[in-house]
This record gives sequence, structure tokens and C-alpha cells, in this order.
Amino acid sequence: MAALPLREDDVGWYLYGVVANGADAPSAAPVDPRSEVVLLVEGPVGGIASRVSLEEFDEAVLPERLADAEWLEQKIRAHEQVLEEALARGAVVPCRFCTVYRDEEELRRFLAGRADALAAALARVEGRVELGVKAFAARAGRGGEAAQAQSGRAYLEARRREQQEREELARSRADVAARLHERLLAEAHDGVLLDLQSRDVSGRDAEMVFNGAYLVADRGRFDEALTAAERDVDGVELELTGPWPPYNFVPEELGRT
Repeated sequence: MAALPLREDDVGWYLYGVVANGADAPSAAPVDPRSEVVLLVEGPVGGIASRVSLEEFDEAVLPERLADAEWLEQKIRAHEQVLEEALARGAVVPCRFCTVYRDEEELRRFLAGRADALAAALARVEGRVELGVKAFAARAGRGGEAAQAQSGRAYLEARRREQQEREELARSRADVAARLHERLLAEAHDGVLLDLQSRDVSGRDAEMVFNGAYLVADRGRFDEALTAAERDVDGVELELTGPWPPYNFVPEELGRT
């Protein structure tokens, strides 16, 4: 059955991100297929936006929607596809998923009121992309030795050795992370360290020991630095992701609210 058209009294505006005035609106499918992606221009910037049903995207109903895995996957995919197409054409300040304004006037007030800051953010990421770098290492250390010890003295000694091994491993991984970040930052415009992800989130059996994001202009030089770093670090496998819209390199009040 075809989706019913949007009712004018129940329409909000979904903002994907902001580009420079003069850019084209992406042709990717919007989060609400009954609408289309357009560019709402205010001064030097334009908001990549589409109309959405407030019955589906209003703040009051979002918690229930976000608990629906199928709905969430579809909408996140649409959100990212719009931004990826915009990124392929030029600089973009991305907005967080489900950034919704109740009407066009409210959205235009945001664009007009923050136009200078948005233009400055666009200039900062112009010609650059965000790349992610993760490092994984197999679980190290003997472990379990204390549980196998027979005597009380042997048990305590085994526990002491295990604790020392854990501390040495933590120091070693912290040193690896610091050196890796320093080397990659030298080939990037900017970089940030991110929280490590659990195995469930990363989808890897190995433990994540490093997670960083970098704003990169010269992809070739960055790739070379990454390859060299992986050769120099034993027991660590590096994973490069992206390019992504530069979520980690725009002011939070502009790109994530």
C-alpha cells in the first residue's frame, strides 16, 4: 500500500546538515519517503532538509520509535546516505540523527542566526574528510594461573604476577595509543581520541585498544602513515574507516543539536 501524503498540519522539517549557499540538494531518498530533500538557503549557508511527519518524528514519540530496530536501521541509513552524497560534492556540517524543527520558520531562524558560525565551520572542513582508525589486539597475559595454584603461597604469588602482567599490558597499550595518535595527527589537520568500543559494538573478537578520528586533506599521505605505523607496532591490527561526514570536527552546538 502506498504511503499516505503528509498532512500540512502535521509536518516538521528534518535537518540532515548544512552546506554552502550554491550547493545542490542531494537526490538521495529522505527519511520520510513522502517528501524530498531540498536546500533551504539563508545567507551564506543552506540547510539540507526534508519534510517529515511529526507523528513519526516528534520528540514525544521518538523514544518509542528508537526502540524499533527495523525503523531505526531504515532511518539511519537514509540519514547517512543523504549526508554521504552531500559530502561527495563538497563540505558539509552534519547534524545528529533526528534533528527536527517543528516548522520551516524555526529551521530558517536557526540557519540565519548561526549563519556566520556555520560558514566558519564549513570553511574548516572544506577539502577535508573524517577518517576513523581503530586498533585491535588479541587478549594477552597468561591469566588463570592463580586459580590453578595449589598452595596459599603459590596462589598469592600467582595473583601478584597476574596483576603485574595486567599493569604492564595497560602501560604498553597506553604507550602504543599515544605514539599512534601522535604519528597520525602529524598527517592530519586535526584529530581526537574517542572512547574504546566493546566487542559487541565493534563486532570484533579482539579487544579494541585504540579509537581515533582524524580530519584529513591528503588521503594518500595519511594512508602511508597508517601503513608505516602498523608495521612498527607489533601485535596490533589497525582498521581504517570512512570517509565520514566530519561529526567530530564541528562545534557541538552546530552539528549535534
